[in-house]
Formats: sequence, C-alpha cells, structure tokens
Amino acid sequence: MAVDWINGAFLMVKKSVLTKAGLLDEDFFLYAEEAEWCSRLKKAGSLCIYGDLRIIHLQGETANQTFGSDGKGYYNLYDRKGRQIMLSNFVRIRKQFGIGWFVVQLLFYIGEIPMFLLGMLLARLTGRALPRYRWAQLWQYCRNVGAILARTPVILRNKPYFYKVL
Repeated sequence: MAVDWINGAFLMVKKSVLTKAGLLDEDFFLYAEEAEWCSRLKKAGSLCIYGDLRIIHLQGETANQTFGSDGKGYYNLYDRKGRQIMLSNFVRIRKQFGIGWFVVQLLFYIGEIPMFLLGMLLARLTGRALPRYRWAQLWQYCRNVGAILARTPVILRNKPYFYKVL
C-alpha cells in the first residue's frame, strides 16, 4: 500500500534511495523529522507498507518525562514539549513546503490566540468553564508562539541549525 509518511520507528530504506534523498535532517531534535525525511524519500521513490504488521507506539512517554509534560500524543501545545512540537513542525513546513506555507501556518497559530481568548470569555459568560480554556494555558501558548516568532528569521534562512528547546 502506498503512503505519504511512515513512523520513523519502523522504516527500512534501500541504500540507493538513501544516496538520492540523503539521511535524516540533523536540524531536528524531536518530532517531524521522519515526516520531512519521508517527503524527500518519496521524491526518490515510492513509500510503501508491506504485510499485515502491527506496531505499538507509546506516544512519547520518555519525552513526557523529560519535558515534564502530562499530555499523550502531540496535541498539547501549552508546555515545553508543545513548544518543541510546534518548532519542529514549523521547520518541517519551511523545508518541505517553502516560505509561503510557513507564513500561512504562522498566521493560523497567531490567529488562534484571540480565538482561544474568545472561547474562554464565552465559557465564562455561559457558566460553562471548560478545563481546556484556562489562563495558564493561554499564557503558555502565547509564549510558545512567541518562541516561534523569535526563531522565524533563522527558520526562514533555511541554513543548518539545531532546533532544540530543552
């Protein structure tokens, strides 16, 4: 079955394709590196899944301990792990899709700040305080977006740089 992306924990690549596409990009610390690599591998040949294989992925348990995060998966953008997820994905978007899509994505993340605030205000006005709408989360999300904005000139230059927030 042809696919666009394969989890980095379970990739096998022919040497001839590695010669064309190159190795994993050393700019990435965590997150999104295999998605960016798969985009280059796909340009050199097709990506396929063979057989009826099952893989269990623990969704970053070690990273959660290291970052002090309690969220499973990659949806929590309110802490240091979230900052690393955001940073890595912005680097991937810049490398894979170019400056235009990078700017579009950045505008979406900036635009989410007033939407988050609006959600908090509506929840208060209706008396339905939702746990996902908290001031601490909004503040941390704003800090994470600010960290991306601070690194934007470096990301746009697309020169080798190790993107790590630990």
